[in-house]
Amino acid sequence: MVKINDSSQLTKKPGLLPKFIPNSKERKTVILFSIATVILIIIGIIVIILNRQQLFAQDFRHYKGIFKQLGSISRIGFFAALSIFPTYQLLKSKKIKEFKLRDFQVKKAVQFLAKLVRKWHVPIAVLSSGIVVLHGILAIIRGFKFDFTYLSGIASSIVLLFLMVMGLKRFKRTDHNWHLKLAIGFFILFMIHATFS
Repeated sequence: MVKINDSSQLTKKPGLLPKFIPNSKERKTVILFSIATVILIIIGIIVIILNRQQLFAQDFRHYKGIFKQLGSISRIGFFAALSIFPTYQLLKSKKIKEFKLRDFQVKKAVQFLAKLVRKWHVPIAVLSSGIVVLHGILAIIRGFKFDFTYLSGIASSIVLLFLMVMGLKRFKRTDHNWHLKLAIGFFILFMIHATFS
Protein backbone atom coordinates (compact mmCIF):
# COMPACT_ATOMS: atom_id res chain seq x y z
CA MET A 1 0.00 0.00 0.00
CA VAL A 2 1.37 3.40 -1.02
CA LYS A 3 1.44 6.05 1.70
CA ILE A 4 0.37 9.50 0.62
CA ASN A 5 2.45 12.29 2.04
CA ASP A 6 0.10 14.84 3.58
CA SER A 7 2.87 17.00 5.02
CA SER A 8 2.20 19.69 2.41
CA GLN A 9 -1.42 19.90 3.55
CA LEU A 10 -0.46 19.96 7.23
CA THR A 11 2.04 22.78 6.75
CA LYS A 12 -0.30 24.75 4.54
CA LYS A 13 -0.71 28.17 6.12
CA PRO A 14 -4.13 29.82 6.29
CA GLY A 15 -4.69 33.06 4.40
CA LEU A 16 -4.40 36.49 5.98
CA LEU A 17 -8.11 36.97 6.68
CA PRO A 18 -8.69 33.56 8.37
CA LYS A 19 -5.92 34.50 10.85
CA PHE A 20 -8.01 37.48 11.97
CA ILE A 21 -11.54 36.13 11.42
CA PRO A 22 -11.70 32.41 12.30
CA ASN A 23 -15.48 32.12 11.79
CA SER A 24 -16.04 31.38 8.10
CA LYS A 25 -19.57 32.87 8.09
CA GLU A 26 -18.34 36.17 9.54
CA ARG A 27 -15.39 36.12 7.14
CA LYS A 28 -17.69 35.75 4.13
CA THR A 29 -19.84 38.63 5.36
CA VAL A 30 -16.78 40.89 5.80
CA ILE A 31 -15.49 39.97 2.31
CA LEU A 32 -18.92 40.50 0.71
CA PHE A 33 -19.46 43.93 2.26
CA SER A 34 -15.84 44.98 1.64
CA ILE A 35 -16.30 44.15 -2.07
CA ALA A 36 -19.64 46.02 -2.09
CA THR A 37 -17.92 49.03 -0.47
CA VAL A 38 -15.06 49.03 -3.01
CA ILE A 39 -17.63 48.86 -5.85
CA LEU A 40 -19.55 51.75 -4.22
CA ILE A 41 -16.36 53.85 -4.03
CA ILE A 42 -15.42 53.05 -7.67
CA ILE A 43 -18.94 53.95 -8.90
CA GLY A 44 -18.83 57.13 -6.82
CA ILE A 45 -15.44 58.15 -8.28
CA ILE A 46 -16.70 57.46 -11.84
CA VAL A 47 -19.81 59.61 -11.19
CA ILE A 48 -17.62 62.40 -9.79
CA ILE A 49 -15.28 62.27 -12.82
CA LEU A 50 -18.18 62.26 -15.31
CA ASN A 51 -19.87 65.20 -13.56
CA ARG A 52 -16.68 67.09 -12.63
CA GLN A 53 -17.39 70.19 -14.74
CA GLN A 54 -20.94 70.48 -13.42
CA LEU A 55 -19.75 69.99 -9.83
CA PHE A 56 -17.03 72.62 -10.20
CA ALA A 57 -19.45 75.08 -11.79
CA GLN A 58 -21.85 74.89 -8.82
CA ASP A 59 -22.00 77.46 -6.06
CA PHE A 60 -19.80 76.18 -3.19
CA ARG A 61 -22.68 76.24 -0.70
CA HIS A 62 -24.76 73.98 -2.93
CA TYR A 63 -21.72 71.78 -3.63
CA LYS A 64 -20.96 71.59 0.10
CA GLY A 65 -24.54 70.43 0.66
CA ILE A 66 -23.91 67.41 -1.60
CA PHE A 67 -20.89 66.09 0.29
CA LYS A 68 -22.46 67.01 3.64
CA GLN A 69 -25.39 64.71 2.77
CA LEU A 70 -22.93 61.85 2.31
CA GLY A 71 -21.41 62.75 5.68
CA SER A 72 -24.87 62.65 7.29
CA ILE A 73 -25.62 59.22 5.78
CA SER A 74 -22.33 57.85 7.12
CA ARG A 75 -23.05 59.41 10.53
CA ILE A 76 -26.37 57.51 10.74
CA GLY A 77 -24.51 54.33 9.78
CA PHE A 78 -21.84 54.87 12.44
CA PHE A 79 -24.52 55.50 15.08
CA ALA A 80 -26.08 52.15 14.12
CA ALA A 81 -22.66 50.42 14.27
CA LEU A 82 -21.79 52.04 17.62
CA SER A 83 -25.11 50.89 19.12
CA ILE A 84 -23.45 47.52 19.77
CA PHE A 85 -21.66 48.91 22.84
CA PRO A 86 -24.66 50.30 24.82
CA THR A 87 -26.76 47.25 23.82
CA TYR A 88 -24.22 44.81 25.26
CA GLN A 89 -23.70 46.99 28.34
CA LEU A 90 -27.46 46.92 28.90
CA LEU A 91 -27.48 43.14 28.47
CA LYS A 92 -24.76 42.78 31.13
CA SER A 93 -26.79 44.84 33.61
CA LYS A 94 -28.29 42.84 36.50
CA LYS A 95 -31.36 45.10 36.60
CA ILE A 96 -32.40 44.08 33.08
CA LYS A 97 -32.98 40.48 34.27
CA GLU A 98 -35.55 41.63 36.80
CA PHE A 99 -37.25 44.26 34.63
CA LYS A 100 -40.62 43.17 33.21
CA LEU A 101 -43.61 44.87 31.61
CA ARG A 102 -46.49 42.60 32.67
CA ASP A 103 -45.67 39.26 30.97
CA PHE A 104 -43.10 40.80 28.63
CA GLN A 105 -39.44 40.24 29.57
CA VAL A 106 -37.30 43.19 28.49
CA LYS A 107 -34.17 41.03 28.56
CA LYS A 108 -35.45 38.91 25.64
CA ALA A 109 -35.99 42.05 23.54
CA VAL A 110 -32.48 43.28 24.41
CA GLN A 111 -31.02 39.85 23.53
CA PHE A 112 -32.74 39.99 20.14
CA LEU A 113 -31.43 43.52 19.60
CA ALA A 114 -27.91 42.40 20.64
CA LYS A 115 -27.95 39.61 18.01
CA LEU A 116 -29.14 42.09 15.40
CA VAL A 117 -26.48 44.72 16.12
CA ARG A 118 -23.79 42.01 16.37
CA LYS A 119 -24.76 40.68 12.93
CA TRP A 120 -24.87 44.11 11.23
CA HIS A 121 -22.10 45.92 13.15
CA VAL A 122 -19.29 45.17 10.67
CA PRO A 123 -21.31 45.45 7.40
CA ILE A 124 -22.75 48.85 8.40
CA ALA A 125 -19.36 50.11 9.62
CA VAL A 126 -17.63 49.03 6.38
CA LEU A 127 -20.30 50.62 4.14
CA SER A 128 -20.29 53.81 6.23
CA SER A 129 -16.49 53.99 5.87
CA GLY A 130 -16.89 53.75 2.09
CA ILE A 131 -19.35 56.66 2.15
CA VAL A 132 -16.83 58.63 4.25
CA VAL A 133 -14.21 58.07 1.51
CA LEU A 134 -16.57 59.61 -1.09
CA HIS A 135 -17.41 62.43 1.34
CA GLY A 136 -13.68 63.13 1.74
CA ILE A 137 -12.99 63.03 -2.01
CA LEU A 138 -15.78 65.54 -2.72
CA ALA A 139 -14.58 67.76 0.13
CA ILE A 140 -10.98 67.86 -1.09
CA ILE A 141 -11.27 68.03 -4.93
CA ARG A 142 -12.44 71.64 -4.85
CA GLY A 143 -9.49 72.69 -2.78
CA PHE A 144 -8.14 71.79 0.65
CA LYS A 145 -8.60 74.45 3.30
CA PHE A 146 -6.37 74.59 6.36
CA ASP A 147 -9.27 75.09 8.76
CA PHE A 148 -11.00 73.31 11.64
CA THR A 149 -13.53 71.48 9.44
CA TYR A 150 -10.94 69.92 7.15
CA LEU A 151 -8.45 69.14 9.94
CA SER A 152 -11.09 67.53 12.17
CA GLY A 153 -12.28 65.50 9.18
CA ILE A 154 -8.75 64.25 8.49
CA ALA A 155 -8.21 63.45 12.20
CA SER A 156 -11.50 61.49 12.25
CA SER A 157 -10.47 59.56 9.13
CA ILE A 158 -7.08 58.63 10.60
CA VAL A 159 -8.72 57.35 13.80
CA LEU A 160 -11.29 55.47 11.66
CA LEU A 161 -8.46 53.72 9.79
CA PHE A 162 -6.87 52.49 13.04
CA LEU A 163 -10.34 51.59 14.34
CA MET A 164 -10.89 49.28 11.36
CA VAL A 165 -7.47 47.63 11.84
CA MET A 166 -8.27 47.02 15.52
CA GLY A 167 -11.70 45.77 14.43
CA LEU A 168 -9.95 42.87 12.68
CA LYS A 169 -8.05 42.07 15.88
CA ARG A 170 -11.31 42.29 17.83
CA PHE A 171 -12.60 39.10 16.15
CA LYS A 172 -9.98 37.11 18.11
CA ARG A 173 -10.09 39.43 21.16
CA THR A 174 -6.43 40.41 20.67
CA ASP A 175 -7.03 44.15 20.43
CA HIS A 176 -6.63 44.81 24.21
CA ASN A 177 -9.85 46.87 24.08
CA TRP A 178 -8.28 49.30 21.58
CA HIS A 179 -11.23 48.84 19.24
CA LEU A 180 -13.55 50.22 21.91
CA LYS A 181 -11.14 53.03 22.91
CA LEU A 182 -10.70 54.10 19.29
CA ALA A 183 -14.47 53.84 18.71
CA ILE A 184 -15.07 56.31 21.56
CA GLY A 185 -12.32 58.59 20.21
CA PHE A 186 -13.74 58.38 16.71
CA PHE A 187 -17.28 59.08 17.98
CA ILE A 188 -16.10 62.25 19.76
CA LEU A 189 -14.04 63.44 16.77
CA PHE A 190 -16.68 62.82 14.11
CA MET A 191 -19.37 64.46 16.28
CA ILE A 192 -17.14 67.54 16.69
CA HIS A 193 -16.47 67.50 12.93
CA ALA A 194 -20.18 67.13 12.09
CA THR A 195 -21.36 69.73 14.60
CA PHE A 196 -18.93 72.50 13.71
CA SER A 197 -18.74 71.96 9.92
